[in-house]
Amino acid sequence: MIRLEAGNRLSISEWMKERPKEERRNERKMKSKVITLISAILIAVLVAIPLVGAQSETSYSFTLMGPNVSQAEMSRPPSHVEAGDLIRLTGSGTFDTTGAVSGGGSFEHIKFDGTVHSRGVWTVKEFVSFDSYGGPHPGKQGGLLKIIVEATSTWSVHWEITGPEKFIFMFIVSCRVNAPEGAPDEGVTVWGGPGYAVPIFGIVVSGRTLFHLNE
Repeated sequence: MIRLEAGNRLSISEWMKERPKEERRNERKMKSKVITLISAILIAVLVAIPLVGAQSETSYSFTLMGPNVSQAEMSRPPSHVEAGDLIRLTGSGTFDTTGAVSGGGSFEHIKFDGTVHSRGVWTVKEFVSFDSYGGPHPGKQGGLLKIIVEATSTWSVHWEITGPEKFIFMFIVSCRVNAPEGAPDEGVTVWGGPGYAVPIFGIVVSGRTLFHLNE
């Protein structure tokens, strides 16, 4: 220990020189450990950044292979959907694992008696989820996609009264390539209501879908 007595003041540089060698050695070791720890943290961060970027690059496209038709099981007042009505959908789109999504197509609402009630277009507004089933090659993939869409009528039986109408639905697009047991029927179903938990056109009648893994 260095003792400072009255009238015997040391400068900073002199005090540093007078410190015991062991104390200076311990300080150097501590600085070395801190530098090593900081370096390890920086390396871990730099390694993780490319991994995050790689995950964001996984993208898919989906295609409704010809018209996909689904049926309403029951009437859904106050909408114009009645039990037995059909919806006919065409379209395609793209999405990736970050939630970026785009796409659209056409729809036709057909009444249970075979008459056309309305026609229009739909556009994708939001990605909800995707469960991939994989597949034999990138161009043939299975999975279950949920997306929020906006449907806008371009003609209806009450067009002169209402003009174009807009509706928000959730589409569930199912492709059974490599699908596990119990997977939904292949096709597109349409859901609405609180939390999109109500099947509007919830029974698949016909249609095929396909997912493509974009390389």
